[in-house]
Order: sequence, then structure tokens, then C-alpha cells
Amino acid sequence: MKVRVITLVCAVVAVLQSTPNYGQESIDNTDPWMGWHRPVDANAFITTKGNNHDSVLFVEPELEYPYHLIISHTPQYAHLWRTKKFSWTSNDWELVSDQYKIGKHYEYDDGVKVDGTYYIFEEGKVYTFSGPLEKASGKWKMAGTFPHKQCDDIGVYYEDGLFHMFGEHGNFPHGPDGTSLAHFTSKTGLGDWEMVNAKAVDPNPDGGNKYGVGDATIAKIQGSYYLFCDRESKGSPYKVTAWRSSSLSKPFQFLGLAITPRAKEVDDWDNYRIQDPDIAYIPELKRYVMTCNMMDTDGNPGGNFSGSGLRGSATRVIGVFYSDKKLRGIGK
Repeated sequence: MKVRVITLVCAVVAVLQSTPNYGQESIDNTDPWMGWHRPVDANAFITTKGNNHDSVLFVEPELEYPYHLIISHTPQYAHLWRTKKFSWTSNDWELVSDQYKIGKHYEYDDGVKVDGTYYIFEEGKVYTFSGPLEKASGKWKMAGTFPHKQCDDIGVYYEDGLFHMFGEHGNFPHGPDGTSLAHFTSKTGLGDWEMVNAKAVDPNPDGGNKYGVGDATIAKIQGSYYLFCDRESKGSPYKVTAWRSSSLSKPFQFLGLAITPRAKEVDDWDNYRIQDPDIAYIPELKRYVMTCNMMDTDGNPGGNFSGSGLRGSATRVIGVFYSDKKLRGIGK
């Protein structure tokens, strides 16, 4: 009898250990691309340019300036930065323009470059420009649309002639998120979007709406597709979560929390929440980086954010994070 009881207990434990528990804080700590760190303790890109959020990082090694960073600011203007050598701090970047005009949006979700044309996506509109980003201000063309009622706060990935879009789907009752991320594809990136899966990323596999997700960014790393996105729940502000799939056409599996705010501290720019990740491989660093929107609400360290739309002593800045793991090249 004792042998049978022990065997039964072991079997139950084995089942519980092998069953995905999406409520856990970490599912697969063994995945090397779960590890991210701040290159310095105070990793804010810049803290003197007001409300900074929703960044789009372009990496083009063939250009004189291989790195361009668009940072959303106000509905009137974004900021455009560039540099010849990547750095986490704006001290090593050149501010091309703090009145960079794309459309009339508070934020811009994501951007890709395909066959010499840049694509920027926001609020159901697709803006395009062919030529140097430095010359694009005020010249972006609203060239297409996407179904933002079904797929919002999106991340876009281009591969083999298809634009893949992942965005908020469903109604999350506790914040401006989706209860899942839907996957759409388009051959042009300008329209004719087709839904592949309404729950390509599903933080609520048992039903309900405990978790809200949004603002995806995607990279193919060593043969697998990694998707990083916001996740929040009632009373638990945004954190960046990691997901993985062997194919863009298959659902993504939850890995765990990748980047979290320093909620137990009081003197950092990210004591409240971290969201809106954008991932890119940086050849000279031989690692991936993510630029994220970091928010603080306690006024420490604080700064002049008047007229930014933020309430009270809240601050929003862009923070830069490095992958723990290095990689000699993309796809290797």
C-alpha cells in the first residue's frame, strides 16, 4: 500500500511539473534569451526631453549612421536620434530633430524597413517613406491601413514576403490592453490583412481576463521566434514578458518575466512599470538590446515633465537593456 501511495504522489507531482502554469512568474528560466540586464544602474537614455515613450530602433549596418532611434513624445512631434556607434546613453547620440513629424499621434507602435522603404504603424494607419530618415520629417505618406480594432498596439515582423503583425485583441477590463495578441499577415503591409490566429499569444489559456497584453516586438534568434510584450493584471503594473515559438504560424509559449521594474526601490526611473519593448541585434555588441518605456510615480529622481500630459510627479523615459547572452551574428 505504501508503495502505491508513493507512486501515485510521484505521478501527480510529475504531471504538475510538466503542466504549463501561466500564473507563475517564470516558466522556463533555462532559456538563454530570458536573461536581460541594465548596462548601468541608471539606464535612462535621456531624462531632459520630457515625456519619452514608445521607441522604434532601426539598425542598418550599411549606413554611415547605422543606428536611428525614433522616440514618441507628443501628438505634434517625435524625436529622431542617430549614432555611428551604439550606446545606451544619448550622450553618445546626435539629436537630429526634436520636432520630427510623422503623423498626428501621441505614440508610434512599431516600424520596419523592407526593400528600401520604411514603414511606421500606429492607430490603424501605415506611414511610409523611401530615403534617409533624416530627410523624412513632414514627408511621411499615409499609405495604408491595418485592422486596429482587432489588432492594436502592434509589433511587426517581416519575413519571406510577408508582414506579420501581432497586436492587442479582446477587451481587458483593467487597462488599455488585449486579453490576447492576435496574429495577422499581409503581403504588402498596407492592407489586405488576414487573421491567422486570434490567440497567437494567450496569457489567459484557462479563459477569463486576468492578464492584459500588448506592444509586441519580435526577433528570430537561433532558429526560434521570440516575442516580448507588455503584461499587466489588476493591481500589478506593466512588466515585459517573453514568449517563444518554433514557427510564426504556431501559438507562442509563455516563458516568463524578462524585464521587471524595481518596485521595491525608490530612487530609480523604473520603480513603477516597464513596457513598450523594441528589440534589435547590435553587431558591435554581439548581443540584443531592448529599448523600453520606463515609468516612475514617486517623483524620485523626478525632473521637469510639465506640459507632458503626465500627472503629479510621474515621469516617463526610455531605458536601454542588454541581453545577458552574446551572439556572434543573427541566425548563428
